[in-house]
This record gives sequence, structure tokens and C-alpha cells, in this order.
Amino acid sequence: MSKFCPNCGHENKDVATFCGNCGSKLVSPDFSSNLRDNGSSTNGSTTTTTTTTTANTSSASSSNDLGSVCCGVLIILFVIILIMSIG
Repeated sequence: MSKFCPNCGHENKDVATFCGNCGSKLVSPDFSSNLRDNGSSTNGSTTTTTTTTTANTSSASSSNDLGSVCCGVLIILFVIILIMSIG
């Protein structure tokens, strides 16, 4: 039985803890089927929504951090090349 990512729906191996596609933490198959069975329950749907929102926020912030670092490195390289060409 495979685990499916609650964030992107990617199929992962049973032993996987995190999604191989998006990196979200995987829920065990028994727990996820319980959530589906209790889908009408307010607590079950709130928990699922909160988990998904947290995963999306983590992915977005790490993407923004990587973009900021790359931009900073490019600016520093440009300044160094500019100084070397003038001097």
C-alpha cells in the first residue's frame, strides 16, 4: 500500500516520511483513511487544512530565501567585476 501526499497527491513508498515530489510530511495510510472517514467532522477538516497551509508556507519561505541568496550573490559578483574593470 502506498502513501499519498496530502499536499500534492504524489504517490510515495510505504516507508517514506516525506513526499518525494514536494517535501511535505506524509501521513500514515491508516491515519489518512480515518480523516477521510471523519470528513464531516469539523476537527478532522480543520487539522487537514492547517497542515496543508503550514506545508505551503514552509515551501514558499524556503523558495523566497533561496531566491534572496542567489540575488545577493549576483549583486556582489557584479560589484566585484565592476570594481576590477575600473581599477
